[in-house]
Amino acid sequence: MRLFISTILAALLFVSCGKNNKLPQGSGLIEATEVTLSAETGGQLKAIYFDEGQNVAIGDTIALIDTTTTVLRLHQAQAAAEAAQTRIQVAQISIRQAANNLQLAQKEFDRVSALVKSGSATQQQFDQVKTALEQATLANEQSQASLSVSRADFANAQAQIAILQKQLDDSFPLAPINGTIVEKYPEAGELIAIGKPLVRIAKIDTVWVKIYLPPSDLTKIKLGGTASIDPEDGHNAPLIGQISWISSQAEFTPKNVQTKEARAGLLYAIKITIPNADQILKIGMPVSAIVK
Repeated sequence: MRLFISTILAALLFVSCGKNNKLPQGSGLIEATEVTLSAETGGQLKAIYFDEGQNVAIGDTIALIDTTTTVLRLHQAQAAAEAAQTRIQVAQISIRQAANNLQLAQKEFDRVSALVKSGSATQQQFDQVKTALEQATLANEQSQASLSVSRADFANAQAQIAILQKQLDDSFPLAPINGTIVEKYPEAGELIAIGKPLVRIAKIDTVWVKIYLPPSDLTKIKLGGTASIDPEDGHNAPLIGQISWISSQAEFTPKNVQTKEARAGLLYAIKITIPNADQILKIGMPVSAIVK
């Protein structure tokens, strides 16, 4: 009898240890970092150069937005800048002329002033040279003011050129990341506004899956640990992923958790990042993960 009881207890202990040593595992859907490229300028969409499913690299021109109005305004601003630059040159010449006139008027004023003191010049002559000096001083100030205005006009024209050049560059939206076009929104010929989404790009060379584990499994995993990811397609061997995030708070079981036991209580989410250079894993693909 004692031998029988001992055998039963040993069996229960073996089963219990087997359950405790079971590797944490779960299932989920493949996700990827996605970026929506939106228009930074408005106008008619002339072309989109990539279709859904095609790969793009950073800096690839994704689309073309009509540039006609922007180019015309840019030419107008460049002409305004050239005119302002010419006015600056004219104002600088006027300043030199006004400075020479002022110097001569000052000398004549000083000469006549001395003559008035000696009685060799009349008050009328003094008044004339004084007026001439005041006019020369005013002309010099006006030429300086004209130069300041022309420089301000030139700076404003340059600012307009920079703005329009930016709008022109924005007419050729560029891919912000390496990835795959997963959704294309407008078609060529449509009139689009600033902020209108053009395409959605997914970075699928590295993907991730989120699975949920019970609290008892948290002691068996660690940040940076590895996991075996099974595509469950019958064709591809499991891939190796790395735990990149572990939730610090439990949450109610999400709908995509499969097992009845898991749905019975609160779980902790963990995120497993998976290199996907061969693009075996697709967005939305169901996979199972075993944390090692």
